[in-house]
Amino acid sequence: MSTLLEVKNLKSYFFTRAGLVKAVDDVSFAIAKGETLALVGESGCGKSMTALSLLRLLPEPGKVVNGEIQLLGRDMLRLPDLEMRRIRGNEISMIFQEPMTSLNPVLKIGEQIAEVLRLHEGLSEQNALDKSAELLRLVGISDPQRRLRDYPHQLSGGQRQRIMIAMALACDPQLLIADEPTTALDVTIQAQIMDLLQRLKQERQMATLLISHDLGVVAGNADRLAIMYAGKIVESGPVPMLFENPLHPYTQGLLNCIPRPGQKSALPTIPGQLPNVGENQEGCLFLDRCDRPCGPCGHQTPELQEIEPDHWVRCWRY
Repeated sequence: MSTLLEVKNLKSYFFTRAGLVKAVDDVSFAIAKGETLALVGESGCGKSMTALSLLRLLPEPGKVVNGEIQLLGRDMLRLPDLEMRRIRGNEISMIFQEPMTSLNPVLKIGEQIAEVLRLHEGLSEQNALDKSAELLRLVGISDPQRRLRDYPHQLSGGQRQRIMIAMALACDPQLLIADEPTTALDVTIQAQIMDLLQRLKQERQMATLLISHDLGVVAGNADRLAIMYAGKIVESGPVPMLFENPLHPYTQGLLNCIPRPGQKSALPTIPGQLPNVGENQEGCLFLDRCDRPCGPCGHQTPELQEIEPDHWVRCWRY
């Protein structure tokens, strides 16, 4: 498969009064056309900041300080603002974490979807509304003509998430970024949303960057997996490889936290918490939470190494 998006040595820092925060620190990955890459880690590890960096939407005082983001050979970090606005929502779309805060509460659903179509495809108001109804039908919203006249508060959480997916798909993007698309939804609705994303990906041959904190959610919905910790990718590879042979202690800890059928004992936890990602970092960032540290861990930062074909690990044990 040909590469659609390639990210090289991406660094996104926040320059705050309290000091420097390295939210994304030297992250590299690639996504092929039609492929799903899952970016997984705890809250605060830099997943969403990575996604916002791709779209050049980092909130102040954040800034991309280094790296390349190549979309079909174009470095998006160096494109003019006008060209970048054309790409957002058109070639790359994003489903944000919380649909209730992403949708405008004072605008009807139809107006919000139609705005995307008018801006990017130049459709008339009526044609944009007609296509909006088609999109709602595509994502499984019943009686779409009526729903176009509804406000966000009149819809359930699952319906709002489907609306966000419809908006993201409005201009047939080549890459869809789905940031925690099943957050705050019950298990049944989670499964429906993930099935919907899988079906749309296959029908449209669309690449997906799936962001999640839950390995169980991405297990059957991703082709490749990148585990992120404290702003860095600590392990990556094909999903079956990482599930069958996880090497980094953090990946192993995350997998141990997945409930198993018939399990009666309490789930194990990863002790401690994410470190402060500031200026003076020495050694492995996972050191204080690791149960198997070795010699160099305390004073040298490990590099991401290819242990076997397409299986990369950032750990001194390998």
